[in-house]
Amino acid sequence: MTVQPALHRQHCSVAAPTQLWLDAEGRLSGRGGGPEASGAAGEGWFTGLLHGDTRMLCRAEVRVNGLEPEPATIEAAAGGVLRVRGLVRGIPGSSEDPAVELLQTWTVTPGAVRHSLRLATSLESLDVEIEIQLAADFTDMAAIRLSRFREPSGPFSADDSTLRWRDGGRTLTVAAPGSVAAGERLLWRGTAGRGSPFEVEWQAMLADSEDTVVAARTPAPHRVRAEPAGALGKLLDNAIDELAGLRLATRKLPDAPFAAAGAPWYFTLFGRDSLWAARLLLPLDAGLAAGTLRTLAAFQGTRHDPVAAEEPGKILHELRSKELLLESQGLRLPPVYYGTVDATPLWLCLLAELGRAGLDDAAVRSLLPNAARAVQWLLAAGGAPGSVNSGFLSYQDETGHGLSNQGWKDSADAMQFRDGRLAEGPIALSEVQGYAYQAAVDTASLFDAYGEPGGQELRDFAKALQQNFRARFWVEDDGGTFPAMALDGNGDPLDIPGSNMGHLLGTGLLDASEAKLVADRLLSPELFSGFGVHTISRRAAGFWPFSYHCGSVWSHDTAIAVRGLLAEGMPAEARILAEGLLAASGSFGDRLPELFAGITADEAGQAVPYPASCHPQAWSSAAAVVVAQAMGVHF
Repeated sequence: MTVQPALHRQHCSVAAPTQLWLDAEGRLSGRGGGPEASGAAGEGWFTGLLHGDTRMLCRAEVRVNGLEPEPATIEAAAGGVLRVRGLVRGIPGSSEDPAVELLQTWTVTPGAVRHSLRLATSLESLDVEIEIQLAADFTDMAAIRLSRFREPSGPFSADDSTLRWRDGGRTLTVAAPGSVAAGERLLWRGTAGRGSPFEVEWQAMLADSEDTVVAARTPAPHRVRAEPAGALGKLLDNAIDELAGLRLATRKLPDAPFAAAGAPWYFTLFGRDSLWAARLLLPLDAGLAAGTLRTLAAFQGTRHDPVAAEEPGKILHELRSKELLLESQGLRLPPVYYGTVDATPLWLCLLAELGRAGLDDAAVRSLLPNAARAVQWLLAAGGAPGSVNSGFLSYQDETGHGLSNQGWKDSADAMQFRDGRLAEGPIALSEVQGYAYQAAVDTASLFDAYGEPGGQELRDFAKALQQNFRARFWVEDDGGTFPAMALDGNGDPLDIPGSNMGHLLGTGLLDASEAKLVADRLLSPELFSGFGVHTISRRAAGFWPFSYHCGSVWSHDTAIAVRGLLAEGMPAEARILAEGLLAASGSFGDRLPELFAGITADEAGQAVPYPASCHPQAWSSAAAVVVAQAMGVHF
């Protein structure tokens, strides 16, 4: 099993569908697991310019008079900007102080990355030669995750102003008029002096004619913030900037924006992730909600296809330009894959929330036929007879190479019993029953409001689901009663608490006493780390703080619990969890990553990274809105 490259010390700038990744010291060196790396010390991370699902430029090594600058600071700024400030210590001055500073500014926009360099010196005069050594390898994202990097290839054309690479429909063009030298290099010569810096610039243009996603035409809404201040204000500002960089659209609907799930691994449309991001952001951006709904409706299932897990009315899981192959996980997923049990009810929940908010009546009306098809899938999936878990939404991969778990905790070991045994399917997840209940009740009201039939059938479905859930999912241990994470294929409840129960809050599935039991368990030391909610109880045999889904803390997961606590009328409990997330964000530059390790606040003075965590991640960035709401901010 290959360990994914570590990202936690790297610096990135994102303007979907383009990404820049620098190493911990602000270099785009290409070292770290590529063909040019040697020895374990150089492995475990990657750098590059990426577009869509491909790393195109893998190296841009900078030399000043033959010397590599020593980075001093790396700063992120709004608008896709990274600034790397360094010193060229090998050029002596008139004293022991460093005499040469190099400021590199990377600016990422969709399809283009600009790199400007400003060399300043305390010397009266300095002859300067700045050289940048380039390399392109066109490595797919799936291969990067396995640390399998392609050998760099040479440009197919070059002149004194432009270098061009091509790999199928993917192209990379580097433009630096008058500065292109032999051997895939950029070279500038000039003079700098005290008060007279030497400045140069080049630009990379990246394109993929075969990609399914493109930059969103509709810009992110401008937000002027007067309050809050301090750490919460920084978190919120950073989150809004990150989310602006994650806005994508499809070639099919270029005017319907959605949030890419996360950089770098999930830089595309994900049903569940994009829907949750849009739900959390609805108070700020109704256009993103409408765009997400419209895009997913355009790919709504129309047939039965076990390979793609497609069913009529079903909302997709993920969209890519080609098959995704991850050998280490035994996965082979088609470009349009529907292997998710929760995206369809979540789609209905978001549509109902958009309709209730009255922010885009035209979009809601246009999507009612899709809602009717989604409802038919919901009713059929939640009422399928003949299985031990009849009456609940459940899943099971039928191919052997799809996702074995199809809720948000979708790694193979995510569903465990207290003793560490893995649950076998078909599996019925607790949170999905909450989504289904809310989808049925809210869609019934939506249909009534728009004069559509079907409301009573949905209410009947919801009532039966609630009764069945109360009878089958609640279990007891020495800490009291709690809803199990899931029922396995034998109908047995998983007998260890997990964070899934937090998603039930606010759905209407629980009564007030049940919601209080869930809140108390979430805030207990068993599940609350001080920074957020553990994915699984610390008392579980399979608990490991660095497990992706069995011990870590996910930002969005905790935020959904916060959102639910607010909806249940428990602001004090919501604030405790929100303050935990805010404290965690301080460990990550006032930002919330996809997830972090389940090391408690008592064990460490700051939140500990999960090395391969995406950042930014759409639903994690959107979690900042919920944190702010729990701390009294109104949008």
